[in-house]
Parts: sequence; C-alpha cells; structure tokens
Amino acid sequence: MALHSLLDLSLGCVAKHADHFRGGIRALPLDIKDKLVRLMTSHGKVTDFNISELLHPWLTTLDLQNCEVSDSALQQIHCQHLRKILLRGCRSVSTQGVKALASSCPGLLVVDLSGCSSVTDEGVRALATGCKQLEVVSLRGCSEISSAALLALAQNCRLLQSVYISETRVTDDGVIGLATGLCSNTIKELQMAHCQFLTDRSVMAVLRNCGNIRIFIFHGCPLITDHSRELLQNLTGPDKIQQVSWTVY
Repeated sequence: MALHSLLDLSLGCVAKHADHFRGGIRALPLDIKDKLVRLMTSHGKVTDFNISELLHPWLTTLDLQNCEVSDSALQQIHCQHLRKILLRGCRSVSTQGVKALASSCPGLLVVDLSGCSSVTDEGVRALATGCKQLEVVSLRGCSEISSAALLALAQNCRLLQSVYISETRVTDDGVIGLATGLCSNTIKELQMAHCQFLTDRSVMAVLRNCGNIRIFIFHGCPLITDHSRELLQNLTGPDKIQQVSWTVY
C-alpha cells in the first residue's frame, strides 16, 4: 500500500511539472506511462510540446478534451493500436490534424470531434476512408460540416453504431445517404438536434431504413413537422425505438 501511494505521489509530481522532466518521461515503463497519460489528460496537462514523450505504440485510449492541443499534437500521434480519441472542445484542431490522425491510426473505433469548429468535410472524409472500422463519431457543433461528411461515412464505414451531428449544416441528402448507406443496419443511435436544414424526409429515411435504431434525437429542427410525430407513433417500445426527442413547429 505504501509503495502504491508513493507511486501515485510521484506520478502526481511528474504530471504537475512535466516540463521539468523532459526526456525522462519517454523512458518510463508502458504501464506507468499509461497511468501518467490518464492523470495528465484529466488535468489538462498534455500539450503540443510534451505529447510525444507520453505516447507509445500500444496506447488504446486518449482523452484530450481538457487539454490545449492543436494539429501539431495530432501529427505526433503514431499509435497503431489507438481505438478511442476524444477531442471535444479542442478548437485549435483543424482538418489538417484530423487527416494526420486518420493516416496514422487506422484502427480508430471512437472519435469525438464535438466543438472542433475548424474541422471540415475534408477531415471527416479522411477519417471515413482511413478508419473504416469506426463505430462512434461525434461531429456535434462542427459548424463547417455538411452533408458531404455524412456521405463519406455512409460510403466507407459499415460498422457505425452512433453518429452525432447536432448543430451542423447537414441537409436531408446527408442523412438519407447515411440511412441508406453501408451502416443502415448497424446504426443504433442518431442525434441530429438543432439542424436548421433537416426536414421530415430525413426522419422518414431513418425510420424506413435503420431497423436497429434505438435512440433518435431531432429536437430543435425548425423544418420538421407534425408528420414526423405521426410516423413515430408505432415505432416506440420494447425492441423498437427506446428514446426519441423532437420538436414540432
């Protein structure tokens, strides 16, 4: 117990003063380094300047949503076994960083780009073609994202289960493409709230083609009418849609 506490204290010290240990972190055993990564990311201590010392090829999860990182950090990630990366709110991350990530980490399953307002369709297209095993993608609040991003996912990622596109510029064409694409039977959750260009056509396409949808969120979409509510009447309950949220204007 005493040794465990000493390790925690030591890692806490390194996490707080990482810049003073430049060079030494890279040589740490992988299990110790993994603990340090979790500690530093949770406290927002990972930066463009120290991330290269923390990473190793066997890293599987990287949560950078509390950290001030940019494309430079993503360009330093070369982790073939990385499966999950969270970049929520990393506003300095752009398309260039996402393209580098997709190229270096083809095994990604979960990518959260929520609030990354500088990421464009080109970045999502790179993810879709480079990381075809994607299961969860969040583009919530990515204001530069349009239907082209959804079409790229629909044409390349047959294992998608959860897609978050709320507060984006997607149109019916993108949602219809997703609902009729390679992942139509695997999609279980679709959140597309506050999308000003979506209409009842999107709702109809999802309900008709995505037989395994369980969570469907589309409130705050001003062009969706009461017709969508009528379509939903017989599609809620056990073995059907379990959670639905919408607004009728």
